Amino acid sequence: MTRRHPTVSKSKYFSYSVLAMMFLAGCGDLGTSSTSSTESTSSQNVGGSGGQGTGGTGATGGSNPIGGSNPTGGSTSTGTTKPEPTFKDDYPLFAQFPEGGIYDSVDHAFYVGSLGDGSVHKVDANTGEETVLFTETAPGAWWTLGMAVDEQRRRLWVCAMEDLTDTDADPAYDGYVWVFDLETGTRQAVFPLSDADPEATCTDLTLTSDGLAYVVDRDFGNVYKVDIDFGASLFAWSDVLVAALIGQNAAVTLPDESAIIAAIYLPSRLARVDLNTGDVLDIDISGDFADAAFLSGADGMVYHDGDLYVAFSSELVKVSPTLADFSSVNATAVDVPDGMTDVVSTPGGLYLLNGQAIRYALDQTPDPFKLTRFVGNL
Repeated sequence: MTRRHPTVSKSKYFSYSVLAMMFLAGCGDLGTSSTSSTESTSSQNVGGSGGQGTGGTGATGGSNPIGGSNPTGGSTSTGTTKPEPTFKDDYPLFAQFPEGGIYDSVDHAFYVGSLGDGSVHKVDANTGEETVLFTETAPGAWWTLGMAVDEQRRRLWVCAMEDLTDTDADPAYDGYVWVFDLETGTRQAVFPLSDADPEATCTDLTLTSDGLAYVVDRDFGNVYKVDIDFGASLFAWSDVLVAALIGQNAAVTLPDESAIIAAIYLPSRLARVDLNTGDVLDIDISGDFADAAFLSGADGMVYHDGDLYVAFSSELVKVSPTLADFSSVNATAVDVPDGMTDVVSTPGGLYLLNGQAIRYALDQTPDPFKLTRFVGNL
């Protein structure tokens, strides 16, 4: 199989300074071999709360948690009553430039990443206490982006990228999927997406009930499948998933698992990827699916109570299906504080993550990072 490659800038993250110069060109062959490396070393837990940091949602994105129980009260096996989980309106974060994350109802916690150092953080939803679940010790510059929780299997899946722009390497970014055991906090596996495509990046991922992860690539029109036993392979490719500027940035699995929805950052669009056939459809969007803020595009996304919610930098957009398969939708937008990168679904409502990715890309001083409960009307 062949597919066209856009020229990728070798500057930081979204490469905002040269967006207007990006274009589609060239061709290449796709490899489909898959390998993985497993890890048995324990990660360190670091205490601390408050200050600046990260927040999360279904995936730089964002996918909904798949499977598992939702222990939100009731009696335990010992006959004691478990208190109802509570949520705070705001969670100050010390992780730097959080691009994405997720909520886990089993631990009643948020998990979030960092563009600053590629760490993974856990935030207790009752108390707001934030601890570092994992920090990458390998040399280099690392980012953690979209995340998903497999509640049934107690796994946290994380999109990770190594930024090689300062080394003049080609490709300038290496994409990985990391898998963590949530019972022990250890990283179970590392899957290099180069096994599926030598230039693969990883911006977000979403899960299905069989434990498979589907990963979207911001630079190419690729969707990868990652199997915990067999590693990464190419699942789908389409011109529909390619953007003139920045491509796929978020992914969500529909509840019936017929398809995943991918959000294309800029120009902002939505695409439907059929999970049975791999066919890709450009979704017909009516209404307001754009943000006038500088360089803002469709960033994080989550499924919540029958609709999709998409985070732009200064807008939250509700996407409601006009056809049941989400091939046609209507979009309604509301203004939110600037700097949002993701939106997270919880039993306590939607939470907005101000990861301030644009300020990161432009090397600007950020405001304090936090997760904030959305209290507007959509």
